[in-house]
Amino acid sequence: MLIKIQLMIGALSVILLLVTFELIRKKKLREEYSILWLFTGLAILVFSLWPEFILSQFFVRFTGIFYLSAVVLIAFLFILLIVFHFSVVISKLTSQSKDLAQRYALLELEFREFRNCHPQSKNLDTKMAEISPV
Repeated sequence: MLIKIQLMIGALSVILLLVTFELIRKKKLREEYSILWLFTGLAILVFSLWPEFILSQFFVRFTGIFYLSAVVLIAFLFILLIVFHFSVVISKLTSQSKDLAQRYALLELEFREFRNCHPQSKNLDTKMAEISPV
């Protein structure tokens, strides 16, 4: 029974690695974000195929949980790390989006003030209407 579980977990980790490499190849997943997925797949593969691995035995002795629970817990911890990493990235992107929206609003305000002060800028007005999304 344990052999079947080991092989199944090993096969799932190989599938995870292959899908990650394919997404990198197709440029749908950036390399900087794929490192955690690759590390997770490799760690699960090592723990599933070599349960006597030194680190897994240490983990079992340290926590007192057995092989299958240890593999599930390790996988959960890696996925938790990935979710935490993406939360940091999303927070950074949210902040950057807010800054860009504020800069855009200020530039639009400056443009409107410029247009009101210089009525001969009608040509600029039509050009800006073509490129402005608003």
